[in-house]
Amino acid sequence: METRVKITYIPTESIEEFGSFKISFIDFNGALRSTGLKFNPKALWSFARDSNSVAFDFLILAFIIYNTDRAINRIANSIDGWKRNIVLENVPCVNFDKMSNSKSLFQHAINFLTGDDWLINFEKIATYNYSPTKNIKDYNRTEYGNVALFSGGLDSLIGFIDKAFELDEHKKILLVSHMELGKERGDQEGILEYCRSHNIFTGKYSQILLNAGLKRSSWNIPTKAESTFRARSLLFFAAGIYCAHIIDVHMPLIVPENGTISINVPLDKGRRSSCSTRTTHPTFIKRLERALQSIGIDNPIINPYSLMSKADMMKKCSEDVSKKEILEALTPLSCSCAKRGHNSFWDKPGSEIHKNHICHCGMCLPCLYRRVALDAVDWDNAKLFGTDVFHGIKYNLEKKKQKRNRDFNALLRFINLRMNENYIRSELFINGITESDGLSKYVSMILHSYNQVKDWIIKNGSISIRNKAGIK
Repeated sequence: METRVKITYIPTESIEEFGSFKISFIDFNGALRSTGLKFNPKALWSFARDSNSVAFDFLILAFIIYNTDRAINRIANSIDGWKRNIVLENVPCVNFDKMSNSKSLFQHAINFLTGDDWLINFEKIATYNYSPTKNIKDYNRTEYGNVALFSGGLDSLIGFIDKAFELDEHKKILLVSHMELGKERGDQEGILEYCRSHNIFTGKYSQILLNAGLKRSSWNIPTKAESTFRARSLLFFAAGIYCAHIIDVHMPLIVPENGTISINVPLDKGRRSSCSTRTTHPTFIKRLERALQSIGIDNPIINPYSLMSKADMMKKCSEDVSKKEILEALTPLSCSCAKRGHNSFWDKPGSEIHKNHICHCGMCLPCLYRRVALDAVDWDNAKLFGTDVFHGIKYNLEKKKQKRNRDFNALLRFINLRMNENYIRSELFINGITESDGLSKYVSMILHSYNQVKDWIIKNGSISIRNKAGIK
């Protein structure tokens, strides 16, 4: 069964406003569902001054994919509770021939990213009547030597610090960010405000923010929005490529992500294939680059940390005394948690606004990897996490039905039963990484990364926890 999605774009008469988008579809019960979308490209447009290139067409495509992915709940709109068949009926684009001729390549990349079957149909429009004049910032694009994604997480913070130090003294780094729910913006602003108030990297960076997502005030769908955010990286990449492409046709887009999360080898059989997040997976990036090249965009997408764990990133960044001082000051303002909104389950009270408050659950995989990374530089502090998995109160590792213990249990089982070269090699190969893509290097990186996790467990875990991990 397929879900056919109609995209409606309504332009405005004023050049100051971009216009509005709406998506609508018939759900599995035969009811018409719809929601408006928010899309404010002014900050991006101020930098690029372009709404007619293939880079802008790609941005619109990514924006529509991201919101369609969010609007169509997997459980309610799939036969198996996961894989959806989604047909986009009329995605607007200016460069129709290029986009339409390349749609199979985009579908190939997006299918891998979200675990669904997408069919994209483009619709030609003459142009976008958008050329705002109010509150427009002027940029000298020749000043920028790097474009990097900046989410407010620890990896993007390290990427920011590393690139800022590497740049020529007369060059800047352009940080490209996305927000929808507001949490990410708080993380980003907290870091950059500290930089401003403490004269860190003054004159060395600019940030551009894309505010795009679902318009909740127009929500006409009985099910909750899809919570997996599988297509978010596509929109993030598109915003970055849009900026990089206008600076220089070969300007790389830097995507800072540790290799452990990027590869995301499944810890158990239930997380295999599309059930495993692939937001920065090298196979997805390779497929996306092919699609972009087919429409004339040659900007490479580079993850400089693809063969490093988060702990490696922390240690490498800390080798330089000047970097270490900045990293130590900014790390508490970054957020790695995947489940910060679930703070009623935490042992310690948390807060969405995390200045001097706890913003990490301590139980999800990103939190666990963060603690391992902090431990690598002797900064691990269980008090900064909502729950200490080694000394849980509400958290009980023995209760199998307690959802919030599943990640740590899966991690312990993986180390005990599956942390071997044959298993990892097989899983990476199934997920599209071949010998020509550096399979052996990725296998070594994964083994190295989980040995770091193992050392952290040996250092902190009880006999019972070590036994679960097969550590004698």
